Amino acid sequence: MTEVLKGKTALVTGGTSGVGKAIARGLAQRGANVIIVGRDSEKGIRAEREMRTASGNRAVEFLQADLSLVREARRLGEEVANGWRALHYLAHSAGIVRGRHVLTAEGFESNFATNYLSRFALTTCLLPSLARAGQPGESARVVLVAHPGLDGTIHYDDVNLTTKFSTIRAFRQFHYANDLFTVEFARRQPSAGQGARITISCLHPGPTKTNIDREMPLWMKLLVRRVVHPLFSHAPEVPAAAALKLLLADEFEGESGGLFTVIGRFKRVARSRSLADPHEGQRLWACSETLIRTVSDSATRTFLAVT
Repeated sequence: MTEVLKGKTALVTGGTSGVGKAIARGLAQRGANVIIVGRDSEKGIRAEREMRTASGNRAVEFLQADLSLVREARRLGEEVANGWRALHYLAHSAGIVRGRHVLTAEGFESNFATNYLSRFALTTCLLPSLARAGQPGESARVVLVAHPGLDGTIHYDDVNLTTKFSTIRAFRQFHYANDLFTVEFARRQPSAGQGARITISCLHPGPTKTNIDREMPLWMKLLVRRVVHPLFSHAPEVPAAAALKLLLADEFEGESGGLFTVIGRFKRVARSRSLADPHEGQRLWACSETLIRTVSDSATRTFLAVT
């Protein structure tokens, strides 16, 4: 273990397997205090133990959270904010691709809830912690592992896709939402020349050998397992190395709102015309706040009914 990140704190969702685990391992090997998040407690405790042993870093801790639920994302954010004064790095790697229409307990389409809405909820909850860590010339950094550059549509009139669900439609919606969130988040923060304290990037991991295919529709799962993985997929360490570069490298200090990919080689992804329209980002941000508020209002009503 080196100690180049000693005293720094990082949170990695999906940190118990795949790309997230590889990102967390890289941060732990550099001496950071690493919080890994996953839904499965047994798997998480095992990953915590493995990572401590492999990195020689005892400051690795597992926190359990089901990030298909907004209330769990908010609870996690509050737990981290109360337990660690400042957060220097935040990597969102938790994700699913579910090939059937499933609503979460909070009433949201499960792909959108897990892959976008909980990320928005957790990040905004952690803004004070990120701001305390960041300073001009040494900003706190956020990385979303998604598929930037994939044009899509946010179906504001039916964000749950209740009338016309398909895996591709859900896929295009939540990935485009990550793009819009990245660009709008950057727009709301000071730029590098104005002393950026928090920066954000979105990274396409490219075809990667992980377990994200387990809930895909059968045709997609077969395509991934029999064609994509044997011919094109790389190990999780490849996109993890790119994510660590975005989190740590001096060349990206102060740069925010960037879209990147590791398909072929690590490079930038051009923004679509719609991403350049500030009204699009503002609309998604307002919609996301409204959706989160419905969860909070529902919880309040339930609490009052019980008491």
